[in-house]
Amino acid sequence: MENAFIILFGFTMLYVAATSRLAAHVNVLVLQGMLLFLICMSGMNEFSLLNFLFIAFETLVIKAIVIPAFLGGLIKRTKEYRDTEANIHHFYSLFIATVVLFGGFLISNLNFPAMKLINPLYFGVSVAVIIISLILITVKHKVISNVLDFITMENGIFLLSLSVAKEMPMIVNLGVLLDLFIAVFILGLLVKHINTKFDDMEVSHLSDLRDCEYVD
Repeated sequence: MENAFIILFGFTMLYVAATSRLAAHVNVLVLQGMLLFLICMSGMNEFSLLNFLFIAFETLVIKAIVIPAFLGGLIKRTKEYRDTEANIHHFYSLFIATVVLFGGFLISNLNFPAMKLINPLYFGVSVAVIIISLILITVKHKVISNVLDFITMENGIFLLSLSVAKEMPMIVNLGVLLDLFIAVFILGLLVKHINTKFDDMEVSHLSDLRDCEYVD
């Protein structure tokens, strides 16, 4: 069952690559948060109340509720509902994502000596998710799309952290959670301020930003 959740997590990236609707991407973040919780629960060898509460807080509360709600509100305030002007067509994004995900599945079936220290399927899918997210960040035009793709990349990093240990690597995940909090709210503020200065949320506007001189 654990492997089924991991595979489903990987397939969510195909939907992200194929859709231009930002609200649909937010819904994928909710699904990914739930899947990460199920993956953690399925892979836990011994039940611990502290680990359970921490996992539930990090995945269900933060990744599946708080961050999607924050980003959903950001989409409504900026009135940016689609990213239809990517550098490449969504069909080609889907094709590239499919190839990368297939490569991740191939990696998970390779028998390298170093792979004995990690869970191969965790590793292969998480690396594929990270690469797909990075590719989408480079081809999308909207700033808020880049924020959403950054969150999916963080979810891939979370899954990657699970691949290196059988038990819950709490210190690693605390670091990931802290980075995620800082990144989301800083990027959220950036999107809000860009929206007040420009008519749309194109990434190209970032090159027009200049340092301001402050006068006492």
